[in-house]
Amino acid sequence: MRRFIALLLFISSLSFAQEVKNDSTRLKVGVVLSGGGAKGYAHVGALKKIEEAGIKIDYIGGTSMGAIIGGLYAAGYTPDELEKIMHQLDISSLITQNKDRAEIPFFEKAYKEKYILELPFDKFRLTIPNAISKGQGPLDLLTYLFRPVHDIDDFNKLPTPFVCIGTDIETGEEKVFRSGFLPRVVLASGAYPTMLDPVTIDGRMYVDGGVVNNFPVKEVKEMGADIIIGVELGDGLQKRDELNSAIDILSQIMTMSIVKKTNEQMKMVDLLIKPQLKEYAVTSFEDVDSIYKKGLIAGDKVSDQLKEIAKKQNAVNKTRNEIKLDDYVLVKDIKVDGLKNYNENYIEGKLGIRTPELIRYDDLKNGISKLYASGNFNNITYKISELDENENILTLNVQENKTKQSIRFGLHYDDLFKTGLLLNFTSKNLFLKNSILSADVVVGDYARYNVNFFIDNGYYPSIGFNSFSHYFDKEIDLRNFFQQDNIYKKVNYNFREYINQLYIQSTLKEKYAIGIGLEHQYTKVFTNNYIQANDDFPAKTEGYYWKAYGYIKADNRNNANFARSGLKFDGTFKYIFDSNVNGFENNYLLESSLEANFPLNNFISYRFTANFGTFFNDNVTMPQKYFLGGYVEQDFFNYSKFYGLPFGSAIGDNQLIFGSHLQARILKNHYTSLFMNIANITDRFEQLSLTDYKYLGYGVTYGYDSPLGPLNFIWSYSPYTKKGLFNLSLGYWF
Repeated sequence: MRRFIALLLFISSLSFAQEVKNDSTRLKVGVVLSGGGAKGYAHVGALKKIEEAGIKIDYIGGTSMGAIIGGLYAAGYTPDELEKIMHQLDISSLITQNKDRAEIPFFEKAYKEKYILELPFDKFRLTIPNAISKGQGPLDLLTYLFRPVHDIDDFNKLPTPFVCIGTDIETGEEKVFRSGFLPRVVLASGAYPTMLDPVTIDGRMYVDGGVVNNFPVKEVKEMGADIIIGVELGDGLQKRDELNSAIDILSQIMTMSIVKKTNEQMKMVDLLIKPQLKEYAVTSFEDVDSIYKKGLIAGDKVSDQLKEIAKKQNAVNKTRNEIKLDDYVLVKDIKVDGLKNYNENYIEGKLGIRTPELIRYDDLKNGISKLYASGNFNNITYKISELDENENILTLNVQENKTKQSIRFGLHYDDLFKTGLLLNFTSKNLFLKNSILSADVVVGDYARYNVNFFIDNGYYPSIGFNSFSHYFDKEIDLRNFFQQDNIYKKVNYNFREYINQLYIQSTLKEKYAIGIGLEHQYTKVFTNNYIQANDDFPAKTEGYYWKAYGYIKADNRNNANFARSGLKFDGTFKYIFDSNVNGFENNYLLESSLEANFPLNNFISYRFTANFGTFFNDNVTMPQKYFLGGYVEQDFFNYSKFYGLPFGSAIGDNQLIFGSHLQARILKNHYTSLFMNIANITDRFEQLSLTDYKYLGYGVTYGYDSPLGPLNFIWSYSPYTKKGLFNLSLGYWF
């Protein structure tokens, strides 16, 4: 029996040795994928047909989109997995990488969402971007997809050996990539000039390899391929009757060298797969299904030849190791290269990682997006490297944004502040690391300013200083406060406010903030008209207030102007401990505001709003009182907007306001809504009531989220005034 088992083992070992020998001596097949932008989706269909014919792909190479598809295949993805990835992608969004508002730093949500134009400059010289996109979106995606092979720098050690082509933008020479960090290399090969920034690798800048070699047959053959299968997507040169414009002629001239090189390479191809893609452009990313099918059809046309190659190849083992896509990774430490003006605390705070930590790859990807959304980095590359079993190091290589200064502009009109032109100067790291200085000056009917200095310490508490002013004139109907037969009707008042704040703040996931601070407020409210003495609106009140305060804020709305989801919350507690205003007594103030948005379907959403405020002491001087009415989104004095009432219609020591909005998106950026709000504002806290309200207003709005900012047209009515009221605002509020 023992002899029989030994004989079986001996025969099996001979069979295995013969299989290994046959596999090492058989014909090797290499596949070459050309560039072609969106047309590259056809490569996936062709790869599927090559595998279905029974061919084992021993080597693969490509350029541009061919490098991206080929690199993913080389890393271990199957054609079926590549097809799923294609359908999940939004290439246009990846290239433009419009920042998700949830990822924007909390400071920028509060202070930056008001500009219509930004002009960056370096050393007082205006700068022009190298391309439409920095390429961070595609790099993030590729780094995520290639995560199983982050540790493989030699492309010959990939599940399928790989090669791709880039173009050195400085010398114009071809660069053959056989090693490196795979996500960054394939991005360099596909960095289409003017669309994506050049990619820096080892101190050299590279762009799309298709400029010099769009079909790297020779390079794949040199890897050891005996048989070359090429998938070529080019349309060749245009015919004379197709050259109808200067653009056509320029395109023809630029294509000539590419076509010439491709034709030379095609002479070395044993079997050419040529999808018919004349009707598609390199930017036809929305046609993923039809382009993919063109690859399948082209593969079917050469099905017999593919099967013949499979027979000649005679590969015994056609399977590849299944790609391992982990969802979690244990990060023991973080290493950051390239930092000059920011520290690692800032980086870790934006990433939301405190090592050692078990993190989800999706969370890491989102953290990188938040770091990029800060605007402080042109490029961020991350790599997971294994230290020992189950422990890894996260290495970030960052390229800081060299542009530290910018000037910004804004325009606005509303019924209270009238016309305003906003001029802003922003400088980063002017005095300290991780810092930003932003200075607004508004010129127009009412001049004002807003200066912010903020040091973002990431996980650790950040420090900020804010100084701003408000100034405007407004008619106040004193009949709301005196008897209706009073001789004083509408009296013009001048409102002035100057505030300086020093605060410490911590943020969580760029959605929540908590802080404490010290505030100095100077106010002056007066009229040049002669009126009798009264407490609500005296002829003049002027003085300063010192306040200590704490706050909690949250903002995860999808849109600051026409939100469909998310909430905004602001809760503040203040201790007013000093003032030179007549009649002042120390006081405490508690106030909060809430906006909650709920999408009901793809077009309709519901918004609930609430405002509450109260003083703990009944002795409240006039500039500190709550007053409401009108439509103004600015934060000044203790004002609250209220649809249906004119500005300054009610004043008191306590307020309670509720509002409901039903918003409909009627076109891409056009909105309309029906709304209702109720309010109580009184000097006695016990008189606040949700059911026994004093003021009611309702109406309809139309809004347009324009490139120049939100445009809002509002008609409202209140039974209190028995009048309709029209409000208008144009542009971002500032």
